[in-house]
Amino acid sequence: MTSGGMRQYSYERTSSAFAQENTFMNNASSSALAFAFLAGALVLVPGAAGAELPPAGASPTPISTAVSGTNILAVQQTVALGCSGSGSSDVASRKHSITNTAGHPIPKGTIVSWVASNKGSGKLTLSSDLAPNGTVDVIEPGQTNGYTCTASFVPGPVDLVLKSVKWINDTTAQVTVGNANPWRDAGASTLRVQRMKCLTTQLGATDMGTPAIPKGGYVVVNVPAAKAGADYLQASANATSTLQESTTANNVGKSPEFGSNKSCTPQ
Repeated sequence: MTSGGMRQYSYERTSSAFAQENTFMNNASSSALAFAFLAGALVLVPGAAGAELPPAGASPTPISTAVSGTNILAVQQTVALGCSGSGSSDVASRKHSITNTAGHPIPKGTIVSWVASNKGSGKLTLSSDLAPNGTVDVIEPGQTNGYTCTASFVPGPVDLVLKSVKWINDTTAQVTVGNANPWRDAGASTLRVQRMKCLTTQLGATDMGTPAIPKGGYVVVNVPAAKAGADYLQASANATSTLQESTTANNVGKSPEFGSNKSCTPQ
């Protein structure tokens, strides 16, 4: 039901006390990037001092086994939201107005928790994405003499994105892997680069450790991959499923040669 352009939700009362919040905000105010070399990769973090990509150098030594990563979901994390309460002793219900102050859209299906100063608490599930500064209302039956409230949500898993893969010389591939989750850092994982012959014949594959990727950031990894005899490259982020992800549909990418080579396109 809507009221004044805002969505309204009934709530589910919880009997246990709401856990104390750990405010975790990502208020990057600059689009500039800073970089640091970690395990043969370039890590770029939003909101730091400016930097440029370094020229391609010597490729790091590939690994033959999967890299042990960190499942960041094992660490409980909450993101605070705005919450205001209204009501007085002459009204029959209370309204919690919860505002997305997290700086990014909150996905549909996210569970938002709230707790009021008069011991009331509950949860709601978003029926659609909640835009930055968007508001949802929770109506709670019962009279009140006024109160305050707080709200928060637990962000979903990381989302690794294979942004690009390309040859930078005759023996080296360069791969860019991003973390699309704006609230949760991604632990270390394994990147796999395959040398391919059209259409789908694999000539060889190399696994390379990918360092941790900050929330909203990305890394650039150089991987040994001979160009001779191959038609294109295919790269897979989180190739050994070390990390839990919200989706893996964007984990695989191909080099530009795949699209430009007619023999790679089914006739």
